[in-house]
Amino acid sequence: MYIAVIHHSHDFSNDYAAYLSKLLDDTATEYSYEARDYHHQQVVKDPLPKENLLLHIVIPATGSFLLKYWYGVKLPSIFKKYKIEKVLCLYATCTSSKVPQLLIFPGTELLQPDKKMQFWKQFAAKRLKKSIQTAKHIITYSNHAKKILQDLGGNDNNKKLVLPYTVNEIFKPLEWHDKLYIKSRFADNKEYFISVLGDNDEKSFTALLKAFSKFKKWQQSSMQLILLPKEEAFANIIYDKLDTYKYKDDVKLVNDADKKETADLMASAYAFLHIAAEDADLLAVTAALQSATPVIAYYTESLQEYCGDAAILVKEPGFEAFGDQLTQLYKNETLRSEMSEAAIKSAETLQQKEHAAALWQQINAL
Repeated sequence: MYIAVIHHSHDFSNDYAAYLSKLLDDTATEYSYEARDYHHQQVVKDPLPKENLLLHIVIPATGSFLLKYWYGVKLPSIFKKYKIEKVLCLYATCTSSKVPQLLIFPGTELLQPDKKMQFWKQFAAKRLKKSIQTAKHIITYSNHAKKILQDLGGNDNNKKLVLPYTVNEIFKPLEWHDKLYIKSRFADNKEYFISVLGDNDEKSFTALLKAFSKFKKWQQSSMQLILLPKEEAFANIIYDKLDTYKYKDDVKLVNDADKKETADLMASAYAFLHIAAEDADLLAVTAALQSATPVIAYYTESLQEYCGDAAILVKEPGFEAFGDQLTQLYKNETLRSEMSEAAIKSAETLQQKEHAAALWQQINAL
Protein backbone atom coordinates (compact mmCIF):
# COMPACT_ATOMS: atom_id res chain seq x y z
CA MET A 1 0.00 0.00 0.00
CA TYR A 2 1.24 3.50 -0.90
CA ILE A 3 0.49 6.12 1.76
CA ALA A 4 1.06 9.89 1.47
CA VAL A 5 1.69 12.01 4.57
CA ILE A 6 1.05 15.74 4.08
CA HIS A 7 3.31 18.25 5.90
CA HIS A 8 3.75 22.03 5.80
CA SER A 9 7.14 23.70 5.37
CA HIS A 10 8.75 26.02 7.91
CA ASP A 11 6.19 25.30 10.63
CA PHE A 12 7.06 24.36 14.21
CA SER A 13 3.69 25.12 15.78
CA ASN A 14 1.92 21.84 15.06
CA ASP A 15 3.32 19.55 17.77
CA TYR A 16 0.70 16.89 17.13
CA ALA A 17 1.62 16.62 13.45
CA ALA A 18 5.32 16.32 14.30
CA TYR A 19 4.53 13.69 16.93
CA LEU A 20 2.42 11.53 14.59
CA SER A 21 4.95 11.84 11.76
CA LYS A 22 7.78 10.65 14.00
CA LEU A 23 5.62 7.85 15.36
CA LEU A 24 5.02 6.66 11.80
CA ASP A 25 8.69 6.80 10.86
CA ASP A 26 9.81 5.09 14.07
CA THR A 27 7.49 2.14 13.44
CA ALA A 28 7.50 2.03 9.62
CA THR A 29 10.01 -0.82 9.39
CA GLU A 30 8.06 -2.86 11.92
CA TYR A 31 5.04 -2.65 9.60
CA SER A 32 7.14 -3.34 6.47
CA TYR A 33 6.99 0.22 5.13
CA GLU A 34 9.75 2.27 3.55
CA ALA A 35 9.64 6.01 4.33
CA ARG A 36 10.72 8.45 1.62
CA ASP A 37 10.66 12.20 1.01
CA TYR A 38 8.70 13.26 -2.09
CA HIS A 39 10.97 16.16 -3.06
CA HIS A 40 14.10 14.01 -2.71
CA GLN A 41 12.41 11.30 -4.76
CA GLN A 42 11.76 13.85 -7.50
CA VAL A 43 15.50 14.52 -7.73
CA VAL A 44 17.02 11.05 -7.41
CA LYS A 45 14.18 9.16 -9.16
CA ASP A 46 15.06 5.88 -7.44
CA PRO A 47 12.76 2.93 -8.20
CA LEU A 48 9.87 2.83 -5.77
CA PRO A 49 9.36 -0.19 -3.51
CA LYS A 50 6.99 -2.78 -4.92
CA GLU A 51 4.67 -2.27 -1.97
CA ASN A 52 4.27 -0.38 1.31
CA LEU A 53 5.61 3.13 0.69
CA LEU A 54 5.26 5.99 3.21
CA LEU A 55 5.71 9.13 1.09
CA HIS A 56 6.22 12.37 3.05
CA ILE A 57 5.12 15.39 1.00
CA VAL A 58 6.11 18.82 2.35
CA ILE A 59 4.10 21.64 0.78
CA PRO A 60 4.77 25.42 0.98
CA ALA A 61 2.64 27.11 3.63
CA THR A 62 3.55 30.70 2.81
CA GLY A 63 0.11 31.96 1.80
CA SER A 64 -3.51 31.05 1.18
CA PHE A 65 -3.09 30.99 -2.61
CA LEU A 66 -0.33 28.36 -2.48
CA LEU A 67 -2.25 26.29 0.04
CA LYS A 68 -5.37 26.37 -2.13
CA TYR A 69 -3.35 25.36 -5.19
CA TRP A 70 -1.59 22.47 -3.45
CA TYR A 71 -4.66 21.02 -1.74
CA GLY A 72 -6.90 21.54 -4.76
CA VAL A 73 -4.61 20.77 -7.72
CA LYS A 74 -1.03 19.74 -6.98
CA LEU A 75 -1.58 17.04 -4.34
CA PRO A 76 -4.29 15.18 -6.31
CA SER A 77 -1.90 15.18 -9.27
CA ILE A 78 0.91 13.71 -7.13
CA PHE A 79 -1.43 11.04 -5.73
CA LYS A 80 -2.35 9.98 -9.26
CA LYS A 81 1.28 9.90 -10.44
CA TYR A 82 2.50 7.83 -7.49
CA LYS A 83 -0.65 5.70 -7.25
CA ILE A 84 -1.28 6.79 -3.67
CA GLU A 85 -3.96 4.68 -2.00
CA LYS A 86 -4.40 6.51 1.32
CA VAL A 87 -3.57 9.97 2.68
CA LEU A 88 -2.79 11.36 6.14
CA CYS A 89 -3.65 15.06 6.32
CA LEU A 90 -1.59 16.25 9.29
CA TYR A 91 -2.70 19.89 9.09
CA ALA A 92 -6.49 19.60 9.48
CA THR A 93 -7.22 20.04 5.77
CA CYS A 94 -8.37 17.39 3.31
CA THR A 95 -7.45 17.58 -0.36
CA SER A 96 -9.88 17.60 -3.28
CA SER A 97 -8.76 14.06 -4.17
CA LYS A 98 -11.13 11.10 -3.87
CA VAL A 99 -8.37 8.98 -2.32
CA PRO A 100 -9.43 7.91 1.24
CA GLN A 101 -8.11 10.49 3.69
CA LEU A 102 -7.33 10.39 7.40
CA LEU A 103 -7.78 13.87 8.85
CA ILE A 104 -5.66 14.97 11.82
CA PHE A 105 -7.29 17.55 14.10
CA PRO A 106 -4.30 19.14 15.88
CA GLY A 107 -5.83 21.79 18.11
CA THR A 108 -9.03 23.48 19.25
CA GLU A 109 -7.69 26.94 18.39
CA LEU A 110 -8.80 26.24 14.81
CA LEU A 111 -12.36 26.87 15.99
CA GLN A 112 -11.51 30.48 16.84
CA PRO A 113 -9.51 31.73 13.84
CA ASP A 114 -8.05 35.21 13.70
CA LYS A 115 -5.77 37.10 11.36
CA LYS A 116 -2.77 36.70 13.68
CA MET A 117 -2.72 32.95 13.08
CA GLN A 118 -0.32 31.33 10.64
CA PHE A 119 -1.69 31.09 7.11
CA TRP A 120 -2.22 27.35 7.38
CA LYS A 121 -4.36 27.70 10.52
CA GLN A 122 -6.56 30.34 8.89
CA PHE A 123 -6.85 28.13 5.81
CA ALA A 124 -7.67 25.00 7.82
CA ALA A 125 -10.22 26.82 9.99
CA LYS A 126 -12.17 28.06 6.97
CA ARG A 127 -12.30 24.57 5.46
CA LEU A 128 -12.68 22.55 8.66
CA LYS A 129 -16.33 21.52 8.31
CA LYS A 130 -15.77 20.54 4.68
CA SER A 131 -12.64 18.57 5.63
CA ILE A 132 -14.55 16.74 8.36
CA GLN A 133 -17.18 15.73 5.83
CA THR A 134 -14.55 14.64 3.30
CA ALA A 135 -12.40 12.60 5.68
CA LYS A 136 -13.11 8.92 6.00
CA HIS A 137 -11.62 8.82 9.51
CA ILE A 138 -10.42 11.49 11.95
CA ILE A 139 -7.71 11.36 14.62
CA THR A 140 -7.24 13.82 17.46
CA TYR A 141 -5.29 14.06 20.72
CA SER A 142 -7.95 14.01 23.49
CA ASN A 143 -11.56 13.13 24.25
CA HIS A 144 -12.18 16.84 24.82
CA ALA A 145 -11.06 17.60 21.25
CA LYS A 146 -13.10 14.65 19.97
CA LYS A 147 -16.25 16.00 21.62
CA ILE A 148 -15.70 19.39 20.00
CA LEU A 149 -15.42 17.67 16.62
CA GLN A 150 -18.58 15.73 17.29
CA ASP A 151 -20.41 18.96 18.08
CA LEU A 152 -19.41 20.24 14.63
CA GLY A 153 -21.19 17.32 13.01
CA GLY A 154 -19.85 15.40 10.03
CA ASN A 155 -18.61 11.86 10.41
CA ASP A 156 -20.11 9.31 12.74
CA ASN A 157 -18.55 9.26 16.19
CA ASN A 158 -17.11 5.77 15.65
CA LYS A 159 -14.95 7.19 12.84
CA LYS A 160 -13.15 9.51 15.24
CA LEU A 161 -10.20 8.08 17.15
CA VAL A 162 -8.42 9.59 20.14
CA LEU A 163 -4.70 8.96 19.77
CA PRO A 164 -2.99 10.67 22.72
CA TYR A 165 0.55 11.95 22.86
CA THR A 166 3.06 9.38 24.02
CA VAL A 167 6.80 9.52 24.62
CA ASN A 168 9.70 7.13 24.26
CA GLU A 169 10.40 4.63 27.05
CA ILE A 170 13.56 6.58 27.86
CA PHE A 171 11.27 8.80 29.96
CA LYS A 172 10.85 6.84 33.19
CA PRO A 173 11.11 7.24 36.99
CA LEU A 174 14.61 7.27 38.48
CA GLU A 175 15.98 5.89 41.73
CA TRP A 176 16.92 8.45 44.40
CA HIS A 177 20.68 8.02 43.87
CA ASP A 178 20.30 8.67 40.14
CA LYS A 179 18.36 11.83 40.95
CA LEU A 180 21.15 12.99 43.25
CA TYR A 181 23.61 12.63 40.39
CA ILE A 182 21.44 14.69 38.03
CA LYS A 183 20.99 17.40 40.66
CA SER A 184 24.74 17.56 41.15
CA ARG A 185 25.29 17.98 37.40
CA PHE A 186 22.62 20.54 36.64
CA ALA A 187 21.30 22.14 39.84
CA ASP A 188 24.17 22.60 42.30
CA ASN A 189 22.90 19.63 44.36
CA LYS A 190 19.59 21.41 44.96
CA GLU A 191 15.93 20.61 44.29
CA TYR A 192 14.49 22.22 41.18
CA PHE A 193 11.32 22.85 39.21
CA ILE A 194 11.54 22.27 35.48
CA SER A 195 9.73 23.83 32.54
CA VAL A 196 9.76 23.46 28.76
CA LEU A 197 9.50 26.80 26.96
CA GLY A 198 7.46 27.15 23.79
CA ASP A 199 8.72 28.65 20.57
CA ASN A 200 9.42 32.37 21.12
CA ASP A 201 6.63 32.56 23.70
CA GLU A 202 7.91 35.53 25.72
CA LYS A 203 4.56 36.09 27.44
CA SER A 204 4.51 32.61 28.98
CA PHE A 205 8.19 32.83 29.86
CA THR A 206 7.68 36.13 31.70
CA ALA A 207 4.68 34.71 33.58
CA LEU A 208 6.74 31.72 34.63
CA LEU A 209 9.51 33.92 36.04
CA LYS A 210 6.98 36.00 37.96
CA ALA A 211 5.41 32.87 39.46
CA PHE A 212 8.84 31.59 40.48
CA SER A 213 9.63 35.00 42.00
CA LYS A 214 6.54 34.81 44.17
CA PHE A 215 7.54 31.34 45.34
CA LYS A 216 11.10 32.47 46.18
CA LYS A 217 9.86 35.57 47.99
CA TRP A 218 7.59 33.67 50.37
CA GLN A 219 9.46 30.40 50.72
CA GLN A 220 13.08 31.57 50.93
CA SER A 221 14.29 28.14 49.81
CA SER A 222 17.24 27.02 47.70
CA MET A 223 14.87 25.67 45.04
CA GLN A 224 16.04 26.23 41.48
CA LEU A 225 14.29 26.48 38.13
CA ILE A 226 15.61 24.63 35.08
CA LEU A 227 14.43 25.81 31.66
CA LEU A 228 14.44 23.69 28.52
CA PRO A 229 13.68 25.79 25.41
CA LYS A 230 12.10 23.90 22.50
CA GLU A 231 14.05 25.95 19.99
CA GLU A 232 17.67 27.00 20.42
CA ALA A 233 16.98 30.40 18.84
CA PHE A 234 14.75 31.32 21.77
CA ALA A 235 17.71 31.01 24.15
CA ASN A 236 19.08 34.46 23.27
CA ILE A 237 15.82 36.12 24.32
CA ILE A 238 15.88 34.14 27.56
CA TYR A 239 19.45 35.21 28.34
CA ASP A 240 18.51 38.87 27.91
CA LYS A 241 15.55 38.64 30.27
CA LEU A 242 17.44 36.61 32.86
CA ASP A 243 20.24 39.17 32.96
CA THR A 244 18.07 41.54 35.05
CA TYR A 245 16.07 38.87 36.90
CA LYS A 246 16.31 39.06 40.70
CA TYR A 247 16.71 35.30 41.16
CA LYS A 248 18.84 34.68 38.08
CA ASP A 249 21.41 32.68 40.08
CA ASP A 250 18.69 30.10 40.79
CA VAL A 251 17.61 29.75 37.17
CA LYS A 252 19.47 27.36 34.88
CA LEU A 253 19.02 27.35 31.11
CA VAL A 254 19.83 23.94 29.62
CA ASN A 255 19.93 24.61 25.91
CA ASP A 256 21.80 21.58 24.59
CA ALA A 257 20.50 18.57 26.52
CA ASP A 258 20.27 15.34 24.54
CA LYS A 259 17.24 13.06 24.85
CA LYS A 260 18.70 11.00 27.72
CA GLU A 261 19.66 14.12 29.69
CA THR A 262 16.22 15.61 29.07
CA ALA A 263 14.58 12.45 30.39
CA ASP A 264 16.83 12.40 33.46
CA LEU A 265 16.16 16.08 34.16
CA MET A 266 12.41 15.53 33.94
CA ALA A 267 12.48 12.50 36.23
CA SER A 268 14.63 14.26 38.86
CA ALA A 269 12.55 17.44 39.07
CA TYR A 270 10.47 18.38 42.08
CA ALA A 271 7.62 19.27 39.71
CA PHE A 272 7.03 20.14 36.07
CA LEU A 273 5.69 23.66 35.52
CA HIS A 274 3.56 23.88 32.40
CA ILE A 275 2.22 27.14 31.01
CA ALA A 276 0.41 25.90 27.92
CA ALA A 277 -0.17 28.24 25.01
CA GLU A 278 -2.81 25.96 23.50
CA ASP A 279 -5.07 23.06 24.50
CA ALA A 280 -3.02 20.57 22.48
CA ASP A 281 0.29 21.52 24.14
CA LEU A 282 0.58 18.17 25.93
CA LEU A 283 3.73 16.39 24.77
CA ALA A 284 5.96 17.65 27.59
CA VAL A 285 3.21 16.88 30.12
CA THR A 286 3.16 13.30 28.87
CA ALA A 287 6.92 13.09 29.43
CA ALA A 288 6.45 14.34 33.00
CA LEU A 289 3.73 11.78 33.73
CA GLN A 290 5.84 8.91 32.41
CA SER A 291 8.72 10.18 34.59
CA ALA A 292 6.48 10.16 37.71
CA THR A 293 6.92 13.93 38.05
CA PRO A 294 4.00 16.01 39.44
CA VAL A 295 2.60 18.72 37.17
CA ILE A 296 1.49 22.28 37.94
CA ALA A 297 -0.37 23.93 35.06
CA TYR A 298 -3.22 26.22 34.14
CA TYR A 299 -6.45 24.29 33.76
CA THR A 300 -7.63 22.90 30.43
CA GLU A 301 -10.02 20.00 29.92
CA SER A 302 -7.44 18.06 27.96
CA LEU A 303 -4.84 18.49 30.74
CA GLN A 304 -7.35 17.22 33.29
CA GLU A 305 -8.02 14.24 31.05
CA TYR A 306 -4.32 13.38 30.72
CA CYS A 307 -3.17 14.09 34.27
CA GLY A 308 -5.99 13.27 36.66
CA ASP A 309 -4.67 13.56 40.23
CA ALA A 310 -1.07 13.92 39.02
CA ALA A 311 -1.52 17.66 38.41
CA ILE A 312 -2.46 20.80 40.25
CA LEU A 313 -4.49 22.67 37.64
CA VAL A 314 -4.83 26.38 38.34
CA LYS A 315 -8.18 27.76 37.20
CA GLU A 316 -7.52 31.33 38.30
CA PRO A 317 -5.60 33.36 35.68
CA GLY A 318 -2.38 35.18 36.45
CA PHE A 319 1.06 34.34 37.75
CA GLU A 320 0.15 34.95 41.41
CA ALA A 321 -2.27 32.03 41.62
CA PHE A 322 0.26 29.85 39.81
CA GLY A 323 3.03 30.90 42.21
CA ASP A 324 0.81 30.07 45.19
CA GLN A 325 0.56 26.48 44.00
CA LEU A 326 4.34 26.14 43.84
CA THR A 327 4.45 27.08 47.50
CA GLN A 328 1.60 24.76 48.47
CA LEU A 329 3.23 21.77 46.80
CA TYR A 330 6.61 22.55 48.33
CA LYS A 331 5.06 22.64 51.81
CA ASN A 332 3.19 19.34 51.36
CA GLU A 333 5.54 16.42 50.69
CA THR A 334 2.69 13.93 51.18
CA LEU A 335 0.73 15.56 48.37
CA ARG A 336 3.78 15.47 46.12
CA SER A 337 4.25 11.76 46.78
CA GLU A 338 0.58 11.08 46.01
CA MET A 339 0.82 13.07 42.79
CA SER A 340 3.90 11.12 41.76
CA GLU A 341 2.01 7.85 42.21
CA ALA A 342 -0.93 9.26 40.26
CA ALA A 343 1.44 10.23 37.43
CA ILE A 344 2.59 6.62 37.11
CA LYS A 345 -1.04 5.50 36.95
CA SER A 346 -1.92 8.07 34.29
CA ALA A 347 1.10 7.09 32.21
CA GLU A 348 -0.18 3.50 32.02
CA THR A 349 -2.75 4.65 29.45
CA LEU A 350 -0.09 6.44 27.37
CA GLN A 351 2.05 3.54 26.16
CA GLN A 352 3.70 4.38 22.85
CA LYS A 353 3.77 0.91 21.27
CA GLU A 354 0.08 0.43 21.92
CA HIS A 355 -0.91 3.72 20.32
CA ALA A 356 1.51 3.30 17.40
CA ALA A 357 -0.28 0.03 16.60
CA ALA A 358 -3.63 1.84 16.82
CA LEU A 359 -2.41 4.45 14.32
CA TRP A 360 -1.41 1.84 11.76
CA GLN A 361 -4.67 0.00 12.35
CA GLN A 362 -6.61 3.18 11.65
CA ILE A 363 -4.68 3.73 8.42
CA ASN A 364 -5.42 0.19 7.28
CA ALA A 365 -9.11 0.72 8.04
CA LEU A 366 -9.42 3.64 5.60
